[in-house]
Amino acid sequence: MRPDLKHRPASMKWLVGVVALAALVVAAAFDTKVLSPQQVADLNPPPFVAESYAADKFPKVTAMIKQKATDLAVLAPAVESDQGAAGRQYGQDLGTGNFAFPVKATGTVEEVADNFVLLAVRDVPKDTVVRVAVGASISGTPVRDATGTIKFGDFTDQTDYQSVANQFKLQIQQAVLAKLDTSSLKGKQVTVYGAWSTGGPAKSFLIQPVDIEVTP
Repeated sequence: MRPDLKHRPASMKWLVGVVALAALVVAAAFDTKVLSPQQVADLNPPPFVAESYAADKFPKVTAMIKQKATDLAVLAPAVESDQGAAGRQYGQDLGTGNFAFPVKATGTVEEVADNFVLLAVRDVPKDTVVRVAVGASISGTPVRDATGTIKFGDFTDQTDYQSVANQFKLQIQQAVLAKLDTSSLKGKQVTVYGAWSTGGPAKSFLIQPVDIEVTP
């Protein structure tokens, strides 16, 4: 047998392998998509920062609460008559039989305590207690929920969702209460815009304030 014929099968196998490999490389090159920096950023979003989120959202939520607020003189009788109907008309359904409301209350400050301001509000049902949170009773949860624009599904998990409420609490302290001299409020008329959630004692409204206007 001729020597060149003896080595031909091995040479052919090598050639076929090289051609196949080259074809795979070419195919991979055509299938490769080059991403822009923005596309890479979209695929790898930065971690959620509740502080930044709340700082951006709180002024917008405040404006919306003030726009949508139902006067307590209207809301309190409606809640006493039929909480569910009042919730559907004026509030946001929290999915647990409770509701969050954007509210407005105008009244005279009767008492200033460490954790709340007690208001005397006209035209609410008899024995109704109206308080404004100013201390440990502050909660950002009703404020987060009252407009219906911030949903659990907007966040990765419950931790991020709750972090927003916690940061809204800090916003209330810093943006609303820090500039308010509560010690001078007794006897004055105030108008409070804020949020209130059901689930507490009957005929009791604990308003989480987003704005407090004091009549001179």
